[in-house]
Amino acid sequence: MACATRLTLMDKIKMENGSKTLLSVQNLKTYFFQDEGTVKAVDGATFDVYTGQTLGIVGESGCGKSVTAQSILRIVEQPGRIVEGKITLHRADGIELDLTQLHPNSKEMRAVRGGEIGLVFQEPMTSFSPVHTVGNQLVEAVQLHCSVNKHEARERAIKVLGQVGIPKPERRIDEYAFELSGGLRQRAMIAVALSCDPRLLIADEPTTALDVTTQAQILDLLRELQQQRGMAIMLITHNLGVIAEMADYVVVMYLGRVVEEGPVDDLFHAPKHPYTRALLRSIPSIESTPRVKLPTISGSIPHPYNRPSGCPFYPRCPDFMAGVCDQQEPDWLSVNERQKVSCFLYQNGS
Repeated sequence: MACATRLTLMDKIKMENGSKTLLSVQNLKTYFFQDEGTVKAVDGATFDVYTGQTLGIVGESGCGKSVTAQSILRIVEQPGRIVEGKITLHRADGIELDLTQLHPNSKEMRAVRGGEIGLVFQEPMTSFSPVHTVGNQLVEAVQLHCSVNKHEARERAIKVLGQVGIPKPERRIDEYAFELSGGLRQRAMIAVALSCDPRLLIADEPTTALDVTTQAQILDLLRELQQQRGMAIMLITHNLGVIAEMADYVVVMYLGRVVEEGPVDDLFHAPKHPYTRALLRSIPSIESTPRVKLPTISGSIPHPYNRPSGCPFYPRCPDFMAGVCDQQEPDWLSVNERQKVSCFLYQNGS
């Protein structure tokens, strides 16, 4: 019954957006099996990405956002692996492809990784090879997914570098990543991700460690490229200001689980989950009272080997109900036609 309710909710939003489902993640569980115990990095995440839309995934550091992206692209490092769930990619030719059934190094998965789905890594300095030029890495990506020779690939690489706003791309293409500034490195990483015209771009903290002016330029660039290419963006961040500016739909994650989802306007103006409310209260505002400490979320994310029973957020929740929240996990419920939440506050339709 819960699944049917969810499909009805998502279908309504899809119809309103005039978009089709591009990627569907169902009950994804990615665990890391270590000698000390099992880390449940992603523990039952479910969400959809629509063509031409921006999905924002938000949460504190350590909530499983980046591992979710790595799971989609099948680049989770050992000892981690997907233990349950389904990741369905709706290809342009109409074929539905379950990425969890593909070997990470298979030809089919390599075609998806970079061809259908591009990834902007969190830290470009460590993602680029320090011994190869930016051009070498761009040309390799183009030749891997496109039937072009080396000269044509280089011309395409120069064009893409220009499209992402890098000045004098014909010269920058022969430079190494460490020769570029932080903003130019991030633009070069975006160029690599977009070099083969992916239908979905996963941007994992694309503005981390950048100054506010450069952050604004990168976000404007992503928005402009999305409009030009009609691609979907999956934006992973802990910055709710970025989410408010960029996202159409928001998924809030905590301890590997989705605790709330809904359109960005609904989530910001009428948040339902106590965790979402706490995140929004902690945002600095120009209207805040001077010399007053910002509200913070009490406690910290539990140790991965010592996860709480029941609702994972109850040790930090101001609305904690003894004997309920600490005993069982809340159901995934629709609180209205546009929002869903996992919280006992709404179990009785309140």
